[in-house]
Amino acid sequence: MKNYISRKVAIFIILILGYTVSVFAQSTKDTADIMSILKAHETNWNKHDMDLWAEMLHEDADWVNWRGGYWHGKAAIKAGHEKIHGSYYKKTVLSPQRVEDMVFLTPEIVLAHVRSELSGDERAPSVIHPYRKTFIFTKKSGKWGVRALHNTRLLDEK
Repeated sequence: MKNYISRKVAIFIILILGYTVSVFAQSTKDTADIMSILKAHETNWNKHDMDLWAEMLHEDADWVNWRGGYWHGKAAIKAGHEKIHGSYYKKTVLSPQRVEDMVFLTPEIVLAHVRSELSGDERAPSVIHPYRKTFIFTKKSGKWGVRALHNTRLLDEK
């Protein structure tokens, strides 16, 4: 009986370690893919190309903007951003995205908190606005994208 239990424990440990190693190996590439999405978010925002910018979004994405507005679906999110980029955000510059933390909730769902600053808002041209974003990235059909984002302007930081 003792050998039977020892073998079961050993098999369990091997399975857990094997799973952990495979998730880590996968998450290294997946982390790089997510970092590429964040870089594209910044680059395409600064080009004010909302067609390219919206490529990071899944079709069923949700977006809560810094004022609390809620857009559901890639088309609505893109349309909302086209509107602001055609007016007071047309000269804005988004700073590089800085990841505060990134957690793989599952191999296909990632939660990340990201910092950035925005300058060039025509309503406050000399102000640099700090933001914290909460992203949920999901992997669908082998491709990572933004499933949800909550954008918060930090009022007590410069």
